[in-house]
Amino acid sequence: MSAEDVTALVLASGVQGGSPHPLAAHDTLLVVVLIVALAVACGLMFAFLRRRSRRARPAGDEWSALAVMGELCPHGWQAQMTLYGWGAPVPADAPPARAPLVELEWTQYEEESGQIAIARRVWAQSIGEALQAMVEDRRTDVTLEQIEQDAAEHEDVHWDD
Repeated sequence: MSAEDVTALVLASGVQGGSPHPLAAHDTLLVVVLIVALAVACGLMFAFLRRRSRRARPAGDEWSALAVMGELCPHGWQAQMTLYGWGAPVPADAPPARAPLVELEWTQYEEESGQIAIARRVWAQSIGEALQAMVEDRRTDVTLEQIEQDAAEHEDVHWDD
């Protein structure tokens, strides 16, 4: 066997598989760790986006406030807004403010009688803020009503009126 035959045999054995690459196990572990890290990152992003979509969207304009209040007050509601200009006299119960105020009075009606069930007033610096405050006020009422209903069903809590 000549030296050329030995060289060809060595080259052939390396090309055909030969001995394993010394970093092959390290590379495989690195790829697996990278895949796991990307899967965890995707899971966290999915959870964040899902939670974000569940949050109540602000109702800062007339149309979104109208739609949300229609859902929250299925038996009817009414709102009246008063804009106070610079130097205009405001009611005594108005909060102190450096800018003109917006007063929004809203009422919710009962199902059977059509009588007023809830009457509230909110104050804000702008029309959008007043509409948002009205919606948040009603959402708070709905949440409290659900808590009271759940407590009454389970009879865990006794309310003292």
